[in-house]
Amino acid sequence: MSEREEITRRWRQGEERLYPIVNVRPDLYEAAVRLVRSLNDHLKSVPDGEALVASYGNSANAAADFDRAGVELLDVSPDIDLSLARDAAYNMRMRELAAEEHTNQTIRAIERAERAGDETVTIWNNGDREQWPPFRSVEMNLSTGFAVARSTEYNGETMQPVWVLEAFQLDPRTGEQTDERPVAPRREFPDPDTWRSATTDLSTALLHSHKETTDGPA
Repeated sequence: MSEREEITRRWRQGEERLYPIVNVRPDLYEAAVRLVRSLNDHLKSVPDGEALVASYGNSANAAADFDRAGVELLDVSPDIDLSLARDAAYNMRMRELAAEEHTNQTIRAIERAERAGDETVTIWNNGDREQWPPFRSVEMNLSTGFAVARSTEYNGETMQPVWVLEAFQLDPRTGEQTDERPVAPRREFPDPDTWRSATTDLSTALLHSHKETTDGPA
């Protein structure tokens, strides 16, 4: 495990440990959330994941980080573990950076597809083999923003693969979801062949049937 992986794992574990501890006391929970957000706001100036890891490594301790963020430590309850709160704040910022990077990558992919004159663009592709979890692919129509998402997951009860198909309305400029209601609700399939067939039908209906015709009357 690399140093970055070790540090980011520590952040996740810190966040996971912080909130269950303080959740038994609403006042303490609210105080912890404010504390985490204060440091997270301070970390907004960190531009990327590498810099975030470096910032964490260069800080002497949690108290020093919160002091730089303008937090008056004398006002912080001693029942809040500063180290866990610090890790939670860094983990929150890392998630934000990952989301920002994904948005930027999506916009670049859309721009490349538009320049190439493509009708659709794949804005998400995760997993090496579509038949085995975890796999997810999202293809979007560049004109309408309709997007078809196909994925392979594990059934939580049987731990066997299940093949999933759904469709959403996205912003064709950014790939961000614009409506919480699905264009086509989630469907699960027991085998990959049925799933692929349904994917072809849905993609044909939503992604490849919206070309404008410029020909005049015969």
